[in-house]
Amino acid sequence: QSDTTWSSSSPFGRGVGASPPLASRQMQPGGLKQYTVPEAKCALAKVIKELAAKQDELNALAAQSDTTEADERAQELMPEITKILGGFFKEEGFPEGPMGAMMGFMALQGAVAQEQADGGSDLADAVQMLKGAMMQTDVPTRDQLQGMCTRLEAGAA
Repeated sequence: QSDTTWSSSSPFGRGVGASPPLASRQMQPGGLKQYTVPEAKCALAKVIKELAAKQDELNALAAQSDTTEADERAQELMPEITKILGGFFKEEGFPEGPMGAMMGFMALQGAVAQEQADGGSDLADAVQMLKGAMMQTDVPTRDQLQGMCTRLEAGAA
């Protein structure tokens, strides 16, 4: 089957294509699949939009928390954020659940390093935003999420 069976139409506009299935990506030494910089930007824009769609739900969970301790709040919010990220990475071909999300982030690191070597920071900033949401319950605002999507989409075009 051809690697070109994935859709090149984009829900993001401006000609940003959907990333190809994980199976079509290059296998790196050690078996970890890697994203190219444009693939990573498309993927992260998609997951940030999914996070934005669930923002009201996440904010409600955070508001219901009866603790001010970041570690305890993280334990309350992390399962829901991990479900969002894990579902996305499962669609990308990674295992289901927290392990899949962790493996997905690891796979993105090669593209982050490449972009940084080329003088860019969009991917590193996006990954940091997602890790902050997941690990520190630092749920970004709608404006922050939209701003990051705009940066990623512009850089992937």
